[in-house]
Amino acid sequence: MATIKEIAKKAGVGVGTVSRYLNNHPYVSDDKRIKIKKAIDELNYTPSAIATQLRSNSTKNIGVLVSRFANPFFAELFDAIERKLNQFGYQVLVSQTHDDSAAEQRFLDQLKNKQVDGVILASVENHQLVEKFAKSYPNKIVLLNEENKDNNIPSIVLNHYQATMNGLEYLYQKGHRNFSYITGGDYDNKHHGYSRTKAFQDFLKTHQLSINNKWVFSQQHTALDGQKIAQDLMIDSRKLPDAVFTNSDEVAIGLINELQKNGIHVPKDIAIVGYDDQPFARFAEVPLTTIRQPINAMANKAVDILLKNLTDSNIDENITEQDLKLKLIIRKSA
Repeated sequence: MATIKEIAKKAGVGVGTVSRYLNNHPYVSDDKRIKIKKAIDELNYTPSAIATQLRSNSTKNIGVLVSRFANPFFAELFDAIERKLNQFGYQVLVSQTHDDSAAEQRFLDQLKNKQVDGVILASVENHQLVEKFAKSYPNKIVLLNEENKDNNIPSIVLNHYQATMNGLEYLYQKGHRNFSYITGGDYDNKHHGYSRTKAFQDFLKTHQLSINNKWVFSQQHTALDGQKIAQDLMIDSRKLPDAVFTNSDEVAIGLINELQKNGIHVPKDIAIVGYDDQPFARFAEVPLTTIRQPINAMANKAVDILLKNLTDSNIDENITEQDLKLKLIIRKSA
């Protein structure tokens, strides 16, 4: 039986376009419909025969789980995932955990109740629970930007440890020795963002630097959090850190805003590095030096893996390891 990929190649269109044609999706132009039908006829297969490649009882729904949809990073990631899945005729259901494992359980129950065909998890609260579901529903779960010890669960994992180390080494080479560190997780917990925190701890050890515990902030997510951190740092303005590494562009922007408002200049008095490279980062009052995450490549790769597992078709996005690399973007804040 010819594959969707072979039909697409012969018709000179994308795999997604063929998938939409087979599912009678309205957003396929007449000229492409003609090309696809011709390719199908020349390969001696009918659309209904090719469509049997798709698993039966499909809901055409895919679930996407994030920790906080208000976080611009997750909003942009979801948008990229939804756009790609829509091309293949899927609807997308998004849920948030807010770091609550019970919310994760309710989300995964959608697989049990056959409300979704598969799920993409961009946030994991209970790894044992996810591993249990992955065994019960093989090939229906993809982890995105979440580390997991179970090698049987398809995962797209970026090297956050090395990216964090690169950012810290950049600050070190600029002459900074007194660091503040801000994480969205817990500093002593091997959970969210731990690989970044481990990089920070190893960086301090390598360069024999001490850390002021008052300069370590956990569970910080928003610009308002960043403003509050700035206020905490300024309690003793005679002793400020040289540099702040924060795992959130949002927090970094709030931090910069509050410091500048109080006469502490960035980067002259304090250098600041963010994380994600959100669209607003380059337009900040002080353009933000940050770690860029390859959101579109991550989303496309996750969709590619999930749909290949669900339908035995290959989207063939050609996402390479290079496409999935994190990158230090140097601007004026550090």
